[in-house]
Amino acid sequence: MSRPIIFTILFAFAFAVRADCDSLLMNGLSNNLKLTYEEFDQTPGNGWRALEARKCYREAALLIDKYILSNNANQTSLKWHLLQMYAFSGESNKALEIVSAVLLPDEQQSNSPFLWNDYVLATAGFLAKDLAKLKLHRDNVAKYGKGFKPNEMNLATLDRLIENFDQTYQIAYIGG
Repeated sequence: MSRPIIFTILFAFAFAVRADCDSLLMNGLSNNLKLTYEEFDQTPGNGWRALEARKCYREAALLIDKYILSNNANQTSLKWHLLQMYAFSGESNKALEIVSAVLLPDEQQSNSPFLWNDYVLATAGFLAKDLAKLKLHRDNVAKYGKGFKPNEMNLATLDRLIENFDQTYQIAYIGG
């Protein structure tokens, strides 16, 4: 097959995928902004997750952002998913702007076994391409988070981010 034909096929495919993502976003803006938080954020196949499942990460971020504004939503998990969708779409700077909004200010005082802030800050280190920051907060999760399943799951993710540090967040998160 000649190069021009291959290029044409790839271009047509990319255009079709883009159009599909745009269509899904328009549908989401029309039908999902009135969903409850649980329906929009926590239900597989609903809300932004319908876009994420089709790898429409930027559109998922736009839908989450619009949902937050339309509903004056302040759930940390919703903002975390916004950060992740920007990161998955390659928009690390936008993702980094959200970091402070997802940190839990009272985490240390609560004596919670969940080391959320270290996980978020390690992820921010990855997005900022600051390996020292990533490793510092990863090591905190490893040292102080033992025996608590969410920390162990997050530690596995952080280890993938380190192993795939030169990759995109999407590739590193899944594991290159």
